Amino acid sequence: MTAQLAASANLKALYTDPDYEPTLDEWNWLVHAAGAAYKSELSARTVFESELFGMNTYILMSMMEDYLRVPERLRTILQHATPTELVRKALPIGNKRSFINLAATPLHYLTGRELFVDLGENSLSDGLADQLEVLRFWREATIAMRTDNVLFNMDAEPANSSHVIDDVLLAEIRANLIPADDAVKAGIRKFGARLTGYAFLENCDARTAVCDTGPYQLEDGSFLALRETCTDGDGDFPWVDGIRETLPYHHFVIAYRLPATVKMDNNVWGTAWFTPSDYQADIIDTRVFCTDDGTLRPLGTDEVEEATKSIRKAHRALYQRLAETDPEERNLYATEMYAWKLKAWARLAGCYDEIDWSITPRIAESFEKFSDPALALQLIGGVFVPGDRDGCFRPLGE
Repeated sequence: MTAQLAASANLKALYTDPDYEPTLDEWNWLVHAAGAAYKSELSARTVFESELFGMNTYILMSMMEDYLRVPERLRTILQHATPTELVRKALPIGNKRSFINLAATPLHYLTGRELFVDLGENSLSDGLADQLEVLRFWREATIAMRTDNVLFNMDAEPANSSHVIDDVLLAEIRANLIPADDAVKAGIRKFGARLTGYAFLENCDARTAVCDTGPYQLEDGSFLALRETCTDGDGDFPWVDGIRETLPYHHFVIAYRLPATVKMDNNVWGTAWFTPSDYQADIIDTRVFCTDDGTLRPLGTDEVEEATKSIRKAHRALYQRLAETDPEERNLYATEMYAWKLKAWARLAGCYDEIDWSITPRIAESFEKFSDPALALQLIGGVFVPGDRDGCFRPLGE
């Protein structure tokens, strides 16, 4: 059924007008488009493996938790501000309200819906009002965030790209770039590797704290690629208590200017793939920016080196802490990490303390059930790579 849905007759309004209310058929067209891209990426590129975390287990638990809790949390946030107001209130890059966070919100929530249906606890017709609440937030916030008049990366120009900065911010970034000689490239490569590794570990081996946007095409044929990487500077993750305080900075944007000989593809949730894969050898100009104070502050070479050393020490300390943590508690950390995507939005809206962030008891207690590898793999496979349809998600309101 989903493959036969027709595109909206009013695609421009669907993609760009926050006041336009899509029909149920239009919502289902969007759900199918997202689900087809999600399935394609998960089939081609993602391998659920981790030395410390049972990823299939916490994915199941966190996405079911999203289905139970995201609508009520969004309703609390919306009592304080609209999605457009929230996006316009702060810098569009270098924070945990990044494009990857926003894109993941409906993807994870709708995955939770599929899981509850596959487990026989819900029917496809259940929960339509909640489902539309989540989709409305995502759509309005995406319209406000993007500058390229589409909702999905695959529909952008060029295809598989995302654009969230305007010309003013682009000019500010370009004005602070420095030539990438061999020493600068080596320092940036080392810093980026350390930061990415630490961010993945802090986020329980998930990619949610690393977001790519671009390519931002420039007049000479080169382009700008932005990588946002944000660690926990707000106290959201208790498993980094006492470690986060050792880092001099927490929120970063790394800007690269690359030649036209490099190709950048950005998937549906905001992870970039470059051809050639060793794109850093081709960097023309670059800069690391810190965004801790809500502005873009370019860091000097000495500051980048200091941050690299601090991140290396923090990575070692966190790995040791997590390795010594009971596996079930580690799994709860990971479930919380994925289920807390709205924390940054709630902080910006000023209602963080009005929301219950605890994991629903029935989800917290499901570790033993979902840690069964056969069951976890069966459920994950049935949702992410279903054999009977071309997307992850079945239509709403069936």
